Amino acid sequence: MILLVSWIYTLAVCMLAGISNCAAASRSTYNEHLDLKPLPRNNLLASFNFEIYSDSAAETELGNDGQVFWAHYGLFPRSVGQIVQSTRAHELHLRFTQGWWDAEEWGFLPHNGKHAGGTGVEVWAWIAGESDTQAESRWYELVNALSGLFCASLNFVDSSRTTPNPISFRPDSNMRSSFLTYPDSGSSNSSSSDLHLYHGSLPRETVCTENLTPFLKLLPCKGRAGISSLLDGHRIFDSKWQSMALDFVPICDSDNGCRLHMTQKVDVVLDVQRSLQRQHSPIPRPPPPEELHCDISKAYHSESICFPLPNPDVVEWKLSDLFGLKIKSRCQVDQTDGNDVSSSSVCTHITPAWHLTREGGTVVSSTSSNACFSLHESDEFDLAFSTSNSTSVSANDQPPVYIQRSMTGRGQQYGGIQTIIYNPSMTDSVSVIYLESLPWYMKPYIHTMVAGLSSTSSSSATSPSPSASLTQEVMKDILYRPFLERVRGTYLELKLEVPPESRLTLSYDFDKALLYLAEYPPDANRGFDVPPGILTVLTREDDGNMSYTYALRTSSLLLSLPTPDFSMPYNVIILTSTVMALAFGTVYNILVRRFVYEEDLVAQHTPLMQKLKPKIWERWKTPTVSNTGSNKEESAKVQERADAKDRGLKS
Repeated sequence: MILLVSWIYTLAVCMLAGISNCAAASRSTYNEHLDLKPLPRNNLLASFNFEIYSDSAAETELGNDGQVFWAHYGLFPRSVGQIVQSTRAHELHLRFTQGWWDAEEWGFLPHNGKHAGGTGVEVWAWIAGESDTQAESRWYELVNALSGLFCASLNFVDSSRTTPNPISFRPDSNMRSSFLTYPDSGSSNSSSSDLHLYHGSLPRETVCTENLTPFLKLLPCKGRAGISSLLDGHRIFDSKWQSMALDFVPICDSDNGCRLHMTQKVDVVLDVQRSLQRQHSPIPRPPPPEELHCDISKAYHSESICFPLPNPDVVEWKLSDLFGLKIKSRCQVDQTDGNDVSSSSVCTHITPAWHLTREGGTVVSSTSSNACFSLHESDEFDLAFSTSNSTSVSANDQPPVYIQRSMTGRGQQYGGIQTIIYNPSMTDSVSVIYLESLPWYMKPYIHTMVAGLSSTSSSSATSPSPSASLTQEVMKDILYRPFLERVRGTYLELKLEVPPESRLTLSYDFDKALLYLAEYPPDANRGFDVPPGILTVLTREDDGNMSYTYALRTSSLLLSLPTPDFSMPYNVIILTSTVMALAFGTVYNILVRRFVYEEDLVAQHTPLMQKLKPKIWERWKTPTVSNTGSNKEESAKVQERADAKDRGLKS
């Protein structure tokens, strides 16, 4: 149904635009592919690959003014096309990564690290602009648009988190031939010198379902059918390592013009045992004692002491057990033949010790190490894996280099960074480009950078020491741009040559800056995230040119800056308010209060009734004058009788 509506709309656009060959306009394609590869320790690498090609008639020149009419995106998402068009982005690369890739156990990164990013969110793009200021303005417009589209904090990528024109990245397309003509952009006869590369990262960003949902909405079936129906957020983000990648690259040729190509990839490393346990017990609980697999050969083994055995060798599971559901048929917007494995297929990379059982689908190819299945349009698809020796997995190629980075120093004022690059090859040296983008509050001293080289074949190791000859031997080139406080960070890029079977140690010192109170995050005591370093491996081709063959990132660092006591502002406010209240109250009392005698104050404030009451009472107790005289005579007579009685008694 979706395909029918898309074809009708394309036909209508062709008629309105006057395109003679409408068949050429209906060439948008969509391919999806799933690779499954068991890893050591009962882990599984699942790589989801989605490719969308736009119509070649999606851009048709109207007139001679260089205007371009975006006739029809077909299966290509219009939301991405409009953002790319408005910001004049000629290539766009976006990464969402969480977890840690164990290179020693799992070997090469998927796709040679080309579609893997550092911890958090990473984005870089080539943007057209007549000047640096115009291109930088379009870059900020691009990251703000992507922030809204993917529900990420990319709007925080400002000048202090942006690195312009690093040499660690090369375009995937021919910039001269793919310089697309956008509306209001003028002629397409521009050179690649008009393009500006910008790179930004947010190592603090947490990747979650809010980023996965809009990522799936860009697909034709929106995650409702095809292999994208397995992408459930609860399962994906319960993995040991996961990476989501989006790459927009135009493809141009002289015959068909330019087509828009967008690749979406999701790579996940799942812990099989944990996923199966979650199916039976959603809340993690320790297994009961009777289900523990203990090594009874240990001398200290008892009912209360158990030394756990390694992961079980006999395992059996299905895709629906790990992802929670089966693949819901095939995404029917495909325009390729159902027998073509590149349209909608599932492939496995196993050893003969594994046994596969499929439900639905069609077998395209099957060998002892690889098997591919194509999906049907209506049937559900599921795949069961079983083995009696889970340690038997496909050989993992050894990466050309290993890298690790750590923080050195102590205290709240000074610090240092140490980076160790290891070349495991016993015969060949390796050329690499190492990029570090440091935030402005890390103030490195480049003159303190020292290089130390140690050979893993000998027991003696050379400690890092400032040696001019050694520095000249391993450091072929240095690109450095110092920081500007609160404006931009430090840009450091090194071209290095690591001898075979050697460890190269780079270290330098830096100062920690003091921030304003408003510049600290809510959880300042947790620390500040430092973006991962980017290591790119160079290989010389037959024609003498250097090609970028492998890329990997270090882990992000957690920097502890001098952090004030955030309760002190509260204490200062309380103390200041108390002092001001005491001082103001005293002065106010002196200026306003009056001193008077108590009698005057009582007389002044005595109510009228209290003044009249004594007078009324005195008046009521005092008799009249006539009554007073008669009373005196009676009293005299009584007194005389009393006196006479007393005299009689005496005689």
